[in-house]
Amino acid sequence: MQAATVFKASEWIAHNTRGGTKISSEAQEVVASFTTMWNFFESTLCENRASLTAFERSCERLELEGIEPQTIQALDECLSFWSFRYRTPEGFSPLFDSLYFRPNDKRAHVESVLKGNSTSPKEKLLALMIIVYRLRNNLFHGLKTLDMLNDQVQNLSNASRCLAAILEAIPSRFVSIRRQQIAKRLNG
Repeated sequence: MQAATVFKASEWIAHNTRGGTKISSEAQEVVASFTTMWNFFESTLCENRASLTAFERSCERLELEGIEPQTIQALDECLSFWSFRYRTPEGFSPLFDSLYFRPNDKRAHVESVLKGNSTSPKEKLLALMIIVYRLRNNLFHGLKTLDMLNDQVQNLSNASRCLAAILEAIPSRFVSIRRQQIAKRLNG
C-alpha cells in the first residue's frame, strides 16, 4: 500500500499567491503545535465551546495543592512573556491593541493582571486564557496575515506552552495521571 502524500499548505501558498508568500518551517511547526494544543484545551476544559464563561468555570476548578512547581513556573513565565511583550513604560503597546479585544473580552481584567494589580492565581489564569483566546481568534479568523506568521513563532510557541501548563494545572479526566501521583505523595 502506498503512503498518502501529505499536502503542504506553505508550498501551495508559495506557488499560488501573489508574491509567493513563504512561511518558514518553524512557523508551520508552531502553528501546528498551537492548533493541536488549542484543540485539546478546548475539548478538555471548555466542553468544545471556548468562551469567557467556560474559562471562568475552568478557573474555579483550579486547586493549587498538587500542581507541580514547574507548571507554576511555566504559567509565571507565560505571564512574564506577555507582560514584557504588551507593556511599555507609558502603558500598553500597539501589539496589545492588535489582540483586537471585543467588548466582552475583559480587556480591563487582562490589563490589571499584566500591570501586576490583580495577582491571585485564578485572576492570572483567566488573563492567560483570554490572551491565548485572542491569539487563537486572530489566527483562526484571519486577522494575522500569512506573511505575519513568521513573526509570530515566539508568541504562538508561548501560547502553546501556556495551554499545556493550564491543562496541567486544572484537574480534568484527561490530564490527571501526574496530579494523581502528586496527590498520593502529598497524602502519604
